Amino acid sequence: MKGLLLTEAREEDLGFLLGMWNDPGVMRYAGYPEGRCWSEADIQAWWDAYLAERRRSGEDETQLILRTGDGTAIGESHYGQVSEGFEVGDWRKPEGVRCFMTDIKLAPQYWGRGIGTQGMRMIVELIFAKTSCELLVVPPHKDNPPAFRVYEKAGFLLTGIEAWQGHEMMELSRERFKELYSG
Repeated sequence: MKGLLLTEAREEDLGFLLGMWNDPGVMRYAGYPEGRCWSEADIQAWWDAYLAERRRSGEDETQLILRTGDGTAIGESHYGQVSEGFEVGDWRKPEGVRCFMTDIKLAPQYWGRGIGTQGMRMIVELIFAKTSCELLVVPPHKDNPPAFRVYEKAGFLLTGIEAWQGHEMMELSRERFKELYSG
């Protein structure tokens, strides 16, 4: 899809996020407790906490909205810095490496059209441009082959390390990013 936009989330996007995060198809592989249902109060509390963290950490913690050229929200992503000593399952953040974690979720009507790949590439470029990230990681679920394809097309490599409950870590170094995205 031509004309995709990637913007930081705004308070008026909370309704869109609420719909996405309550959609069982979208959240099936996200790692949230099954049956998790967000209320308007939950999303507002999340937003307030996000804004506080955003003020504290700057661009190292950002909620993004993927939009069509006319501004319609169609997907979301969040990225944040992985803290020193962080481990999940068998995956451990490499010591002394500035590492960030991200993902992408699309509204179901946009699945299977290459939009996830295009959006993920935009996210990767933004993270490496706006942060001092040295290693970017994503944790797709083993039962979600389309997610693996999106991340592979964006340059991530499978580590073979299970992070938690069927999620496997994929990594993209700044060096690999420069090789793949230059020119």
